[in-house]
Amino acid sequence: MRRTGLAAIFALVALAICVTGVSERALAGSPATQSKGFSTAQEREIEKIVRDYLVRHPEVLLEAMQALDDKQAAEEKRVLDKAIADNRAAIYDDPDSFVAGNPKGDITIVEFFDYQCGYCKRSFGPLMDTVTKDGNIRLILKEFPVLGPESLTASHAAIAAMRQGKYFEFHQALFHHKGELPDEKIMSIAASVGLDTARLKRDMADPKIAKQIDRNYELAHALAIKGTPAFIIGGRMQPGALSAEEFVAAIKDARASCGTSC
Repeated sequence: MRRTGLAAIFALVALAICVTGVSERALAGSPATQSKGFSTAQEREIEKIVRDYLVRHPEVLLEAMQALDDKQAAEEKRVLDKAIADNRAAIYDDPDSFVAGNPKGDITIVEFFDYQCGYCKRSFGPLMDTVTKDGNIRLILKEFPVLGPESLTASHAAIAAMRQGKYFEFHQALFHHKGELPDEKIMSIAASVGLDTARLKRDMADPKIAKQIDRNYELAHALAIKGTPAFIIGGRMQPGALSAEEFVAAIKDARASCGTSC
């Protein structure tokens, strides 16, 4: 049984105790009696009351479970909304994060991604199509390599490609690639988009790049992001792969809820 179901049962038991007056009888004794809790007879009475009530009204348990789920979801959203607000500068204003789409767009999408992530690749086409067709979306790309050393090398290479003005071309080529990304394949893809691979390798060794990726890790941790892709659309977290229809719907909701810029 789910934890929420157990919590709901405990709540119903407490309610039954109070409603039937059993708790009052249990608490009416001496302090010594109270410290021992209910007697065996009282426990059996409580069990029978709760069982009979749930048999007659099973929908109450479902309603309680749903209410508890809703409460937990609301609390999780509150915590996440606060985390996004508390880390706003790191999310939206990091000068080292590449900005694609319309830099002055009224809606911002932030993506945390890994170049070897199949779900990221699945979302890549719909995301790019949506950004292009809309024309008023600011897309911030956060390198978040979580799938091993090859992913980390690819992110180092992509960030280093900014210094040759080829980040986005390289970014797209990496996502179009099917299969693993050993070092030689990363360099082959880099060469295919016109990057000077010798310079790229030198730039990749700059400690500033490792520090940038570390900041992304820290930010993802603060936002409770555990996998890729993860999107923040109009200030709201949208984890997991999204279709074109889901991107469009999220953008529509963002424009409706936060006005001219979010």
